[in-house]
Amino acid sequence: MIKYIKRMVISISISLGVFSFLVLLLIIYIFTHDSTGVFVEDADQAAAVLVNEYLGFERDDVYISINGHDPESGIISNNGDNSISIHNLSELPECNVPDERDQDPSCEDKNILRARFEHMPARYVAFVSLTTRGCGGRGMAAKIAGKWYLLKSHFNCCTLGAVISDQQP
Repeated sequence: MIKYIKRMVISISISLGVFSFLVLLLIIYIFTHDSTGVFVEDADQAAAVLVNEYLGFERDDVYISINGHDPESGIISNNGDNSISIHNLSELPECNVPDERDQDPSCEDKNILRARFEHMPARYVAFVSLTTRGCGGRGMAAKIAGKWYLLKSHFNCCTLGAVISDQQP
């Protein structure tokens, strides 16, 4: 009886080892296999997960551009937040330019969010970024089971202000 249990434990151990090795080979294949390139919808969806994360901090009107064009309907969600109103950047033609430095000065008071797909270092993993009037951010997204998820993100915001001091030197 003990010999039978020993054989069963050894068989299970070998099976688990072989299965783990095959899973490791699959993971290595996924990350090293040459793909046909990045599809536009994948680039947009990867950037949109970062936008959706950032929209949790915004209020009022937000004009959005993803990869230089309007996002597809349904790709951006406001998560039921009624204090935010999402618009396409194409609604402001004077602000809808490829380079923010070329936009009309009247756009400076608008809340414009531009998200970009940066690059895909491995299959199903993408780096994305966004810029707004006073903030910027980057993130890493992964495609799992056909849907993009944000794995890691960080946002940096800065505002300029002046403090008037009554003290004389």
